[in-house]
Amino acid sequence: MLKERIARKLSQMTPGQAAVARFLLDNPGEGAFLTASRVGERVGVSEATVIRLSRFLGYSGYQEFRSEMSNSLKDRLSTLERLKDYGVGEKNNIYEKAVRKDMETLSAALSSIPVRELDELGGALASAPAVYLAGYRSSMSLVHYLASYLSWILPNVRIVNHDMPYALLLNAPPGSLALGISFPRYSRWTVEALEQAESMGLVTASITDDLTSPLAATSRYVVTAPYKPVSFIDSFAAPMSLLNCLILSVARRLGPEVTEKLGMLEEHWKEERIYVPDKLKPRGQGI
Repeated sequence: MLKERIARKLSQMTPGQAAVARFLLDNPGEGAFLTASRVGERVGVSEATVIRLSRFLGYSGYQEFRSEMSNSLKDRLSTLERLKDYGVGEKNNIYEKAVRKDMETLSAALSSIPVRELDELGGALASAPAVYLAGYRSSMSLVHYLASYLSWILPNVRIVNHDMPYALLLNAPPGSLALGISFPRYSRWTVEALEQAESMGLVTASITDDLTSPLAATSRYVVTAPYKPVSFIDSFAAPMSLLNCLILSVARRLGPEVTEKLGMLEEHWKEERIYVPDKLKPRGQGI
């Protein structure tokens, strides 16, 4: 176990390495998503100290060490284990714990925003002739959210059908992009959909929790988002925030065209009376 390995060697570490080790032990959910430089900033040591700690513990480098931390978290991700973490305490304590967990993942996302990856994937989505989004079970909520907003600004956004993904991807225009979304526990269907897309020569991308995710193995573009379940619930507070960043990245690539399209949509929604007016007249004051 990672925790035991750190504990055994703690007395042999330099003061800087020991400070990093204690931070990672106290904040395993956050540490699994931070880069070596970010960990160093949080602890007040150099990035080199974090990397040296990784090697001192027997890893080839920090990336392998971080993957081990991520895997340690995933080992506790069965539905029953998640539920046990919450016990049967007072209601308010349960609610506070749930909100705090979301706040922790959002804090981790803020401290390690993958700017380059978001820019690269945003550019790829903006230039693709068609975009195919794949997800399964709870991750489908993220797929529908992303598809809803991308369809406002991109000409051809499709959600991959669970029954016939092969047929849909087979007819994709050359150069199309297939994007899979999945978090622990990873959906086998989503992994296989991306593998099919790659075998057909499509550009592949994924939004997941770590570069060791099975989705990342078949993806040209990968955006990672901190993920931490709330009891038995797949909580997507941080992934949803990163999706918003990705939508903004695409919009920025498209430039003034986005403003024009959104203006046309607003006019259409107004004509179709899609939304209730912001202020309703009090009853009894006419139509």
